[in-house]
Amino acid sequence: MLNGLKRCLFKALLVFAVLYPAAVFQLPAQSKELKRAALDLKKAVGREDPELFLESFVAVLDTGERRAIKTAVDAYVSMAKVLGSEVETSGEYYYLHSKAANAFKDAKGKYVTTEIEKLRKNKRGDWRGRLLILDAACFKSDLDLEAACIEALSDKAPQIVRRALHYLRRSKKVPVVEKMVARYVGIETKRPSGDAAEWERTLLTFQASLQQMLHVDLPAAVDWKNYVEARKGRPDFFEPHKKASARTALTLFGAAVTGKNICFILDVSGSMLSTDPAPRGSTEANRRRTVVGDAAKKGPPKPPEERRRITRAKKELIRVVKALPSDVRFNLVTYSSDVDPWQEAMVKSSKGNKTEAGKYVDELRAEGVTVTDLALEEAFSDLSLDTIYLVTDGAPTHVGSSGKGDPEDSAQIVDEIHKRMKELNFLRDVRIFTLGFRGAKEKFLKQLSREHGGRYVAIE
Repeated sequence: MLNGLKRCLFKALLVFAVLYPAAVFQLPAQSKELKRAALDLKKAVGREDPELFLESFVAVLDTGERRAIKTAVDAYVSMAKVLGSEVETSGEYYYLHSKAANAFKDAKGKYVTTEIEKLRKNKRGDWRGRLLILDAACFKSDLDLEAACIEALSDKAPQIVRRALHYLRRSKKVPVVEKMVARYVGIETKRPSGDAAEWERTLLTFQASLQQMLHVDLPAAVDWKNYVEARKGRPDFFEPHKKASARTALTLFGAAVTGKNICFILDVSGSMLSTDPAPRGSTEANRRRTVVGDAAKKGPPKPPEERRRITRAKKELIRVVKALPSDVRFNLVTYSSDVDPWQEAMVKSSKGNKTEAGKYVDELRAEGVTVTDLALEEAFSDLSLDTIYLVTDGAPTHVGSSGKGDPEDSAQIVDEIHKRMKELNFLRDVRIFTLGFRGAKEKFLKQLSREHGGRYVAIE
């Protein structure tokens, strides 16, 4: 009889658990409002409709319920997977992510902070959810973004590590630098499991972040470790240090050539036919400064052919391509009024490919306008890309210039480039190095390189 009562009691509890799971597990039941908003989220994912999704996403957060945060984040993961990170949908993905992360700013309710922290510390979920939570911390004043980013350095997803570096590179705290360097050394010493290319890209992001913070250029993680250990107690730790840059490797017009999947973008517009005087103080400049007799009356002689921009750019690019290490893949994209990629995708830096690339560069001729935006778009179409070197001498334009000053469409194109690069480079962290001849739109080039982990070099 006792066993019969136990069986009856067990069945009763089982039925109760099925009918009222929230009560058994002490979870708050969903309100009709949350159920309705969650259903709309599901519909938006099925329709691949970002606008409906974001409207429903905000509605879920506005309920202020404990389940709301996880419901919203799980739905975001589903929507992010639907959109993907291909070039064709990168704009929609960036828009979705930015708006969703920003929505947490106005999220109210006593559970918001604790539920966000709980999800952030759950490393078993999809990395896209942790990415959203990390960026949400940027908008919630009661969340410690720096602490979240330091913890994210140890994440198993390279995308999360790179996103953390995006925030930490703004810090002026020695302990933050030390934690970054420690993780950098750890990854370089023993690569984590997963996509090798993504972790290689992450190492480049560590390098770019530390360069931006400490204003030095060092080749390997151990070099950064030694540098930080030697200088961390100095008051000028975050100031440029002239003797610290220890790179003696391959350079393009003075910019260190690094990366494993490199695209060299070369401006071959008509302005590249211009010749520049030799740098002041150089041997060539001093030799050409002294003129006598009739030659002096005619003024200083014109710069020689070797000072022509297109000639110099071609010579330098051929030299660099010839010296690329065997483990590097590369491509060339040239542009003027049109864009001309040398290959459809990256190729190995074999002897044969280097020779063919050299022939391609040697035959280039300068003419036309400067469609920089289209050239960058072409480079980003290769998803393996991790580094760009852009060599140019003018302002982006589709119509050209009718006189002095920038072309009439230049300002708009520059704004569009900055916006598009943020979309295309979201989560990819491609480094963009810009190199400008005299007359190049320096403000644009400096901002482009600064925002994307590279540096600007003025070509003398």
